[in-house]
Amino acid sequence: MRKGDKKRRRALDAYWSLQRAAALAAARVDDAVQPFGLSASQYGVIDTLQQRGPVHQQELAEALGRSKAQMTAIIDALEARELVRRERHEVDRRYISVYLTEAGRVLLAEVGPARTDSIFALMRELSGEQKTKLTRLCGRLLRVLDPLAVADAAPDDDENPNVAADNDASDDASDDDASDDDTGDDDAGSDDASDDDASDDRNDHDDSETPTPASPT
Repeated sequence: MRKGDKKRRRALDAYWSLQRAAALAAARVDDAVQPFGLSASQYGVIDTLQQRGPVHQQELAEALGRSKAQMTAIIDALEARELVRRERHEVDRRYISVYLTEAGRVLLAEVGPARTDSIFALMRELSGEQKTKLTRLCGRLLRVLDPLAVADAAPDDDENPNVAADNDASDDASDDDASDDDTGDDDAGSDDASDDDASDDRNDHDDSETPTPASPT
């Protein structure tokens, strides 16, 4: 397999793993908020309002990756429980802001710890170093996918452009080195087999250089 083909395969494998892990992780964390009568999207709305304050309905849709119709339904459900309220702008009546109510704040205070515990239990599977690297790698993707959001709330490394650039360059170099190390053999054990063969060759070479003791007379 050519070098370019191997890079494409590695990219597809990485994306599949990322997508699968993200979906399963999100489902597990969502399970933690459902006993409180909230969906993941509904929790996202009240959590965003808690952090940002009153937000335009369209901005909420964009922040949470929902369509206008979906966000309308989500807010309708929350408003029916008196967790949020809508207010129209005094001048431009088309402009609708969404506010978090006191009942919404109380519920968020109850749900938050349960959700955090679920996340902590999940991420405990990774070491501290692995979590740091995962955060950095996801940050690199986010710089491409949502640069404005990353600019507003950048991880520590990204606050230093030189550190971020060094990390990115290191990742690129590692990817290139891994691609260069690949051979035409696609078997999972091909590299191990090569190492074993090389070890055997060294042993044979050492044996050939070791003098044979003279036979006793």
